[in-house]
Amino acid sequence: MLHTGPGNISPAMRHIERPSAWKIALLAGFVTQLLLLVFVTAIGLQQLEVATDKLNQVVDVHMRKQTLTTTMVVNARERTIVILMLAKTLDPVERANLLNQFSDNGSAFAIARQALLKLPLSAREQGLLTRQGRLTSIAQPIQLQVIDLINADFTEAAEDLVLTQAIPMQNQVVSALSQLDAEAQKVARVASSRAREDHVMARQWMFLLSGAALFIGVFVATFVFLYASRVDRERERLSTEDPLTGLPNRMLFMDRLEQSLIRAERHQTLVGVMFIDLDRFKRVNDTLGHASGDTLICDVAKRLRATIRAEDIVARLGGDEFVVVVGDITAIKHILQIVEKMLAAVAAPYQIAERELFSSCSIGISVYPHDGDNSGDLLKNADTAMYHAKNGGRNRFQLYDPAMNAMAEERLQLETDLHYALGRNELILHYQPQVNLNTGRLHAVEALVRWSHPEKGLLSPAVFLEMLEETGQIVDVGRKLLETACHQTAGWHAAGHTHLEIAVNVSSKEFWHEGLIPGVQTALAQSGLPPHALQLELTEGIFMENMDAAVKRVQELKALGITVSVDDFGTGYSSLAHLKRFPIDVLKIDRYFVKDVQHDPVNVALIRSILSLSHDLKLENVAEGVETLAQLECLRKLGCPIVQGYFISRPVPAEQISSLLDHDWLPAFSLAHHVHPKLTAI
Repeated sequence: MLHTGPGNISPAMRHIERPSAWKIALLAGFVTQLLLLVFVTAIGLQQLEVATDKLNQVVDVHMRKQTLTTTMVVNARERTIVILMLAKTLDPVERANLLNQFSDNGSAFAIARQALLKLPLSAREQGLLTRQGRLTSIAQPIQLQVIDLINADFTEAAEDLVLTQAIPMQNQVVSALSQLDAEAQKVARVASSRAREDHVMARQWMFLLSGAALFIGVFVATFVFLYASRVDRERERLSTEDPLTGLPNRMLFMDRLEQSLIRAERHQTLVGVMFIDLDRFKRVNDTLGHASGDTLICDVAKRLRATIRAEDIVARLGGDEFVVVVGDITAIKHILQIVEKMLAAVAAPYQIAERELFSSCSIGISVYPHDGDNSGDLLKNADTAMYHAKNGGRNRFQLYDPAMNAMAEERLQLETDLHYALGRNELILHYQPQVNLNTGRLHAVEALVRWSHPEKGLLSPAVFLEMLEETGQIVDVGRKLLETACHQTAGWHAAGHTHLEIAVNVSSKEFWHEGLIPGVQTALAQSGLPPHALQLELTEGIFMENMDAAVKRVQELKALGITVSVDDFGTGYSSLAHLKRFPIDVLKIDRYFVKDVQHDPVNVALIRSILSLSHDLKLENVAEGVETLAQLECLRKLGCPIVQGYFISRPVPAEQISSLLDHDWLPAFSLAHHVHPKLTAI
């Protein structure tokens, strides 16, 4: 059955997912281009407005100045002509008309001059206008004197004054005005020239900024193209490569496997497909963290790659699963040689997180064309063989056998049935007695789960417990069975057997689950069982996963008033030296040491050491797996107070325990007169 372990996200994948410098630069480029376009438009509009204002100034101001200056020149000249004509005219009516015209010319001149003074004038223009005013102030009295002489009929004297003084002085005024007119034209030309220069400058700025915007646009477009190409290449790579190890992923692997099968069919050779799964990889992740797990995966990938030929295939399917394909093989023995190399390579020590680690793997093997003629069947059969290798003890390989599929189908059906077993109350408890050798009475019972399968009958935990662990159902099942065990034991207490204790096994997944403490509290509260009557049995492997955290969790459990025991002690990673750190109450001696105790001095020495150290640490002891009277007698002589095993009783339903609660085992064991003097009642 194909399965996938915990996923791992590589730095390359995280780089693709998070906002990269490329994306930030791309956004900055677009923003810069947009701002530059806005800036170009604003500058262009501003420069256009400036040029328009200056052109309006040239057209309006300077043209008005020229008009006013011309008006002053014309009226000044006409006054000169009129005053000359006045000196020669004798007709009173005509003289009156000329006097009116002279007055009108003077008024027009004065109005034009006042209007000119209100306009912006250059220093040169201001100076000429001032000079004109000064000359006019000299010419005006002379003109008035001429008029007075004409009015007095002194025409000859008036004419002489006009010719000698009035006209020359008026000519000076006209000359000043002519210079003013020329200056106004000059200023207008300069202003017009500047306006054209500003307009040209504005066009140059617009061209420059537009060019810059075009350049940035081309740059950004190029940037987008390169970035898109890079992303496409990265996506293509990620679609065919495992991001953590760089090995081919499932899609690329299947394609290459198909090619290998085509070549094998053409050349009439074999293809070996090896499905590889690391043993106990989850422990590395849980204990050292996912970073160390990733490092281990990468190291394993390198070692697998180094054990095969360049033309062979190594791929990672996900989690801690790898697959290797070797082609152009003529005999299965060559495949097995490669498998042995891989087992040895994976088993060599690793240096990870400044510590030495050991790992192993289970390998399933299928061979083309014997075990399948297509990639799907070969991969499925190799996975099935790997599963059997793992069940067979790990760190080994297994060739595929067709019978495995039937077993796999049976397991799949069991998994389906197990999914509904808890709801159907098919998971039940049997109880195995623990007898005190001093009193011959029942000291405690151990609650052991059984599956009352509707078709297969009563199944032992060896059949389904691992499935419960894999699916995570073990937590719910454990909570329900704990409540059942507490209620059952509370019933025995109510019947008068208040000395009886109940021992309940707790798996690693249950122990580390956040609901353990509340679950124990609920079971005790709902059943009314005294906390001291409940004993939770842990495996030593739980402590070795994270000793500090495990010790803290056990202390929390003991704070509830319950007792804690270590099951199967001595068969795992711990040692007698670790006992001083374990805050436990009971130490159970594994059946492995009990099996040959009656004739194996080593086992006798080991049990004697365990009992002695337990006595010094004030720990109780229970010996498991007692199957013969000889074993029981040897344990009694060694000073072990409590025994459990088939010689006493197999695990039985609760109603059969009731009949054993008052049973005295001493006569049956013929031990009443052999009780060891050092033993005390437990």
